[in-house]
Amino acid sequence: MGDSIASEGDCEEQAFNCIDEANAIINDVKAHVAEICISSKLASDATQIYLNIRTIESATCCVQVTSRGFKIVSSLYDTVDADKRMAAKLHIDDEEEAAPEDDEEIFETPYALLDKISPRYVESFGNQLCQQLRQLQQMRTEFLEEEEEEEEEEDADQ
Repeated sequence: MGDSIASEGDCEEQAFNCIDEANAIINDVKAHVAEICISSKLASDATQIYLNIRTIESATCCVQVTSRGFKIVSSLYDTVDADKRMAAKLHIDDEEEAAPEDDEEIFETPYALLDKISPRYVESFGNQLCQQLRQLQQMRTEFLEEEEEEEEEEDADQ
C-alpha cells in the first residue's frame, strides 16, 4: 500500500510539472500568436496536456503536448479529431506504425510547430530578436561612452 501512495504523489508531481511546462511554453510564444491557452475541456494528465492556439493569421488548432513533442490533433479548439482519438485508444503513437500524414507530424519544440503553421510567427519572432539586439547594442554603446568619460575624467585629474 505504501507504494501506491508514493505513486499517486509522483503522478501529482508530474501533472503539476506538465502544467508548469505548458505555462512556460505559453509565456515563451504568446507574443507571436493571437491566442494560446491550456484547453479547459480536454483532460490533461501526467503525460499530456492540450493547448489551443490561434495564429496571427487567425488559423486555429488544438495541440497535444507530450514528452515526445507537439502534435496538432485538430483544427478546432478543445477537440481531438476522431481518427486521432482512435489511434490514441489503440496506442498507435509511433509515427512508423501510423499512416504518415502531414497533420500527424510531431514537432520537437513549439517554435518548430509555429514555424510550420504560421509564416507571420517567423516574422514576429525575427522582429523581436532584432529589437532585442538593437537594445543590447544601445546598452553597449552607452556603457562604452560612460567608460570613456570616466577615463577622460581620470586623465584630467592626473
